[in-house]
Parts: sequence; C-alpha cells; structure tokens
Amino acid sequence: MTKKPKTIKDWEKVCNNLNNVIHSQHADIDNLEGQIGKLEEQLTMSVGVIKYLELKIVRPNPVRGN
Repeated sequence: MTKKPKTIKDWEKVCNNLNNVIHSQHADIDNLEGQIGKLEEQLTMSVGVIKYLELKIVRPNPVRGN
C-alpha cells in the first residue's frame, strides 16, 4: 500500500506523475488514431478493388478474334 501524500512536495509529485500518465495516454491515443486512419484507407482501397473485380466478372470484356 502506498503512503498518502502529506506535504505540498508529495502532492506535486503525485500531480506530476498523473500528468505524465495522461500525456502518455494521449500519445498512445494519437498513435492509435493514426493507425486506424491507415487501416480505413486500406479498407477503402480493398473495397474499391473488390467492386472493380466484381464488375469485371459480371461484365467480362468480349474476346477479340485475330
């Protein structure tokens, strides 16, 4: 069990530690948001490719004879 802060310096340490945790979590969230954005882009491109391929299957180009 940790000791309860008693002095102003003890409370300042507690507050600084909490601020560090908050800033670290914000950085983690920003990183995750960036990764999610990249995944959304990849998903959008994949859906576009799938739709393109579906159209190619449904409407194949006519075979041209030489």
